Amino acid sequence: MIKRYDSDKIKQLVFNIYQAYGFSSDQSHKVANTLIYTDLHGIESHGVQRLVMYDHFIQNGKIRVQSEPEIVKETDVSAVVDANFGIGQLNGIYSMNLAIEKAKQHGIGIVTTRHSGHYGIAGYYADMAAQQGLIGMSSCNSRPAMLPTHATKAFVGTNPIAFAMPAKPHTFIFDCATTTVPQGKIEVYNKLEKDLPALWVAKNGNEPVYDHTQTEDFKALRDPDATVGLAPLGGVSEDTGSHKGFGLGIIVEVFTSILSMGNISTEITPEDLSVGPYQSFTAIDPSIFGDKDQIIDRFSRYLQDIRELPAIPGKTIYVHGDKEAIAYADRKKNGIIIDDRTMEEIIDIAQRLNINYEELVA
Repeated sequence: MIKRYDSDKIKQLVFNIYQAYGFSSDQSHKVANTLIYTDLHGIESHGVQRLVMYDHFIQNGKIRVQSEPEIVKETDVSAVVDANFGIGQLNGIYSMNLAIEKAKQHGIGIVTTRHSGHYGIAGYYADMAAQQGLIGMSSCNSRPAMLPTHATKAFVGTNPIAFAMPAKPHTFIFDCATTTVPQGKIEVYNKLEKDLPALWVAKNGNEPVYDHTQTEDFKALRDPDATVGLAPLGGVSEDTGSHKGFGLGIIVEVFTSILSMGNISTEITPEDLSVGPYQSFTAIDPSIFGDKDQIIDRFSRYLQDIRELPAIPGKTIYVHGDKEAIAYADRKKNGIIIDDRTMEEIIDIAQRLNINYEELVA
């Protein structure tokens, strides 16, 4: 089952958990804010649902609480950051702030970050730039999850790409995995004991897996030697565009691990403490191309023209960011959505850390 919870109370609980781990008050606030931001925007796969994974990584040392990111190579418009295996949200905020600073000074900033950790949704960091009046982009590689077109073994990560640009009435945000869905969405469906509605997972290259009771197949998604993986955007056939999602996943690899001279997806595993995800952060000032306000107004009119196109009966045309804005208004008023199993995981963590949680989850 799923229930609604007050976002401010859950944010306080997450804050308390991260302080108990040993993060500072400022760091705990930043981590809690990124996770609740995600749930408020309706992306339950990457919000507090991820707490149990981060807890495991903190306990086994893959996330190192006292680590700080540092710049190891820099120019006016670029930088390479070594995150030293700190928590991904703090690394992402540091790196995007660096890109934003460079964009404000020189028109563009590109930062690639190595030895990081899972940083939640890529869109959060792209939106950081948009909130400063800039265009923002972010991407991240991950352990092998995607089946390359015609392959029977996962080799490329889910490798998300996010783009955000200021617009009216709200920011345009595009954020997606280069697989049909992210790994976290599979996890949510499994927790809810729901069958997959489309070809999200395949085995032996092209055999769809839908039934949630096929637990061995879903467990095998984390086995690097298994013949089960996530379908690229476009499915598992070139006829439906599988090669496009596959190609986009490779491009993400270039901007994350290749340019940072780090580890590619196949070298990342959950238990190997010497490797972590690699990320990229880009900020662009639209004013290097012309009047910023006119550019944003033109873009806003363009998006509105799309919304006003004739629609299929019973359907609404949305552009990227619309559904997130609707979800935010709903969840801010009525509470964020958390499934029972995820709440059990959060309570287990709070109990182990001796945190009072009862009033915050009531």
